Amino acid sequence: MAEEGSDRQFGSVFHRPERRRRAQPALSRERIVAATIALLDREGSTALTMRKVAAEIGVHATSLYWYVERREDLVDLAVDAILAEAAADLPGPEAPWDTAVRETARRYYAALTAHTWAAEFAGARPLVGPNAVVLARRIITALGELGGDEESQAVAVRAVSNQILGAATSAVAMRTSEAEFRGGQAEEAVVASTAAPNALTLPDSYFDQVLDLLVEGIRAHRAA
Repeated sequence: MAEEGSDRQFGSVFHRPERRRRAQPALSRERIVAATIALLDREGSTALTMRKVAAEIGVHATSLYWYVERREDLVDLAVDAILAEAAADLPGPEAPWDTAVRETARRYYAALTAHTWAAEFAGARPLVGPNAVVLARRIITALGELGGDEESQAVAVRAVSNQILGAATSAVAMRTSEAEFRGGQAEEAVVASTAAPNALTLPDSYFDQVLDLLVEGIRAHRAA
């Protein structure tokens, strides 16, 4: 989760005015994003190019440049779009801070792992879209209710953020690796991953437990 305002240094697509082309009223940024997600879901992150997205829609690649400037814009818009549902119904201000952190983190994690490519891109790109900002602000606000100095709050936010992104990246990486195995090879890989010192290669099936440990650690640290 990027800090508020940090997106400006990246020339984010979310802070550039959207151009409109009268010659093709049927084409829009929303339609481009939908085509991008469809392509990524079907063919994966390595398949994403401006030309392929244009072909998905049935237009020439140059038409896309009226709405996005580069491939990274497609990535950022697609990732933020799949976070929309997670950001739509977050715990209200009346929710206890720990409930708000847990629920928001779980929704964030679920959204990223629902699309293999989303976690991959989220770990490599600043998450500065409107939906990502809503999710981040809810966690920041909840942790801020505990008080403490600015540094301790920043550390707590970073810990939760790292758990969300790290766990999501790990989970989809393992899912992708397992898909490459067949039959006994898959079983052998899983068995090997459970043996020390390979426990870190396990799929992140303990997201909630790790999140609980973080929340209780933050609570204890603030109490101290």
